[in-house]
Amino acid sequence: MRNGMNIAGVSELVHEVQTEPREAIYRYAATASWDAGRGLRARNEPAVLGTVKSPRRFELAVADERGPAAADGPTPVRLALTALASCALTTFVGGGSARGVTLESLRLVIAADRVRDETTDRLTDLAYALTVRADTGGVDIAEVLAGMEAQSPNHRTLVDAQPLTLVLGGESEPVPAPPAPAARPGTPVSTTVTWSYSTQFTAVSDDDPTPLRVDQPKQIAGVDWGPNPQEYLLMALASCVLGQLARLAADRGLPERSWRARAGGQVDIRGLFNIGDDPIVPVHRLTLDITAPAEDGGPGEWRDLAREAVRRSPVVALLTAGHIVKTDLDAGGATAHG
Repeated sequence: MRNGMNIAGVSELVHEVQTEPREAIYRYAATASWDAGRGLRARNEPAVLGTVKSPRRFELAVADERGPAAADGPTPVRLALTALASCALTTFVGGGSARGVTLESLRLVIAADRVRDETTDRLTDLAYALTVRADTGGVDIAEVLAGMEAQSPNHRTLVDAQPLTLVLGGESEPVPAPPAPAARPGTPVSTTVTWSYSTQFTAVSDDDPTPLRVDQPKQIAGVDWGPNPQEYLLMALASCVLGQLARLAADRGLPERSWRARAGGQVDIRGLFNIGDDPIVPVHRLTLDITAPAEDGGPGEWRDLAREAVRRSPVVALLTAGHIVKTDLDAGGATAHG
């Protein structure tokens, strides 16, 4: 054990996925719902980790950002930033532990500018500020950082544009690449993720100090303390589009309806462990399935409304447009004992 990570167990997992490739495919999903009485909510679905189902469930009230009456809870953008930063740190802890680094403290601040107008909503100028305090055992922390940037699934989803399939009423269509954001200053947004132990992290933001817990399933070294980074990413995707959809319907004077969406994606953990030739690292096979309103007399053009919600979603743009992320490393407290 190092930093709470079971290194022997990870080695066994690496050997297993080398001999049984189907065990390397981890499938995640999340759903979101919007109802007039309950507002916007998101929850993860049981993950399928290779051939093992993880039955844990978490549900969150999500702020739909429609003004003072919006429900308390994290915004979809905050969920997405939490997903990105916590996945990067999970990869850093795993990579550092495997190399013999003993961590004392670890924190990552992810920041961006949010540029919004009447028709678009985008996150630009993304940056990481990573602070490491550790006994490195002679390991170069910059090498651990490079491994994080190369092998973190959510980070690679951010920097390598991923296709997204939109499903409307059972019919699939690709989501077009988003246009370039407006070249003007936006509103700063940020989230700070702090390592606690092993795969457990907490995330807070300036506009919402209520901590979000992050952890892995028990089947992959966690203790089910909270959703994992991929689950947060998919909850962000589903809730962001659904919040946009409810807002568009209200702006157009349509009757309030109940909306449902399901986001899915998969991770090939051979990419996380850099196994094989040209392994797939990002979260891929991303899908977003939006269900028509169940009530009779729902909007006849609901598909066009859904497409517009997807086009306006900052989380969709975050995943489907490649980004350059600036990283600032503060490892001044790292020592090379051992």
